[in-house]
Amino acid sequence: MHANDIAFGIELETTMPANDSTPIGGYHNGLPVAWLPAGWKAERDSSIQTLAPGRKGCEFVSPVLRGYEGLQSVMTAVDAIAARGGRVNYSTGIHVTVSFGNDAAALSRLISLIGNHERAIYASTGTRRREQNRWAKRIKDYGNKDAAKRQCESDRYHLLNLTHLARGKQRIEIRAFAGSLNKDKIAGYLQLVLGLVELALNSKRCSGWDYAKKPGTKSCWDRPGAGEGETELNRLFYRLGWTKGWYKGDLRNKRFGELTAGDQTCDWKPVKKKLLEMARKYDRAV
Repeated sequence: MHANDIAFGIELETTMPANDSTPIGGYHNGLPVAWLPAGWKAERDSSIQTLAPGRKGCEFVSPVLRGYEGLQSVMTAVDAIAARGGRVNYSTGIHVTVSFGNDAAALSRLISLIGNHERAIYASTGTRRREQNRWAKRIKDYGNKDAAKRQCESDRYHLLNLTHLARGKQRIEIRAFAGSLNKDKIAGYLQLVLGLVELALNSKRCSGWDYAKKPGTKSCWDRPGAGEGETELNRLFYRLGWTKGWYKGDLRNKRFGELTAGDQTCDWKPVKKKLLEMARKYDRAV
């Protein structure tokens, strides 16, 4: 399965001006937003803190999207939300939901991939708050993919939320990302998640839970002066084919997670630059 064929959705937590007239529905009972692309809704979320007078919390929820056209719907929505006065703060986040079937082997591969690259995912947010709070807890600490699966199926407040899948609803959720209205970051987050899912669906082998480089060895993703977060994000870029060098043969020019429509595709240079900038910020954070 290609990333273009994988259904996805996104939730953008924001604060809006208190005098904004957009109708906001209840939690999981959003109301249509006339000034956003078709299908987008606005709903309340009690986890959003306004942190300033004259603001109110609002979560914008996309419809089911696919492919490059879906990515463009998100980009259009982000522009419109920002123009309307939307802002983010440390209490806001981005949740990406992806369709996922009943393939147990692919799910094991996905859990292992996410566990293996967990640090890179957190690093792409530019903050350590996401992995330190209770809303998007780490899964690597559980020791192996089977233990992580059990925890993620029973408690949705993990980096990887499997509670929907456990209840027979064919979708998973990635909760790691910090709130943002930056289009390069959001495009990167969406395609990063879709890339991991696409790789899990199309691989035959399960990735190791732990990655440990032999002392004294140097890898292609190492960069002089790079911190752990930047190094791990570079390793993930190689794993997804966003940087050439990991794959040979037919996969040499493959980018997992790439959304295309004919000759149209995401501009990868600013996306990678922005995510690496966030990783460096993560490495400087306490």
